[in-house]
Amino acid sequence: MRKASKLLVLEFINEREIVTPLGLMNRFGYIRGGASWMLTWLKKQRLVINDRRGEWAITNTGVRRLLYYGRYRSETTF
Repeated sequence: MRKASKLLVLEFINEREIVTPLGLMNRFGYIRGGASWMLTWLKKQRLVINDRRGEWAITNTGVRRLLYYGRYRSETTF
């Protein structure tokens, strides 16, 4: 099974607003260490942040990355 790309994970976090490693495990089939590694990797790139223990959210930089690749979905429709 091929694991999710960085953009797929960012899209998932953007849709859910807050995710946990368990959420990534359920959605993408990661093992616990793989989910934590992906979130830490995204954090080092300043694309996500963990404000509260175990809860991760997308940063403004992460949203800009999704916008750049045309993959940002806003909940507001005009």
